[in-house]
Amino acid sequence: MKKILYLVIKSGKEAYDTLQELNQQGYNATVVSTESLRRAVEYYPEDHHFYNLRHFEKSEIQESILCLFVLEENKLEDLKNIIRKFTNNFKDIKGFMFSKNLNDYEGSI
Repeated sequence: MKKILYLVIKSGKEAYDTLQELNQQGYNATVVSTESLRRAVEYYPEDHHFYNLRHFEKSEIQESILCLFVLEENKLEDLKNIIRKFTNNFKDIKGFMFSKNLNDYEGSI
């Protein structure tokens, strides 16, 4: 059975090092830049006089990263253990992860 692992981690060099290691270990994911609801509600781009496309190009307002891993059930614990190791159980890199069964999956990647 396929599983989907959701991983949300704080953005930064350590997060990118973790993603690089996961990639080198053969894992792939869809990665999306995100921000918390609190930050989204408190942050108003209209309040900034010098807001431009550079903010989007460089992801300067990015707060965290959402990774969606689709994998076989027998690979799930290995992936979670790698994430635990590189985040120091989410003490060094803040975030969380959870997984679910993927009952309806089709695709080529």
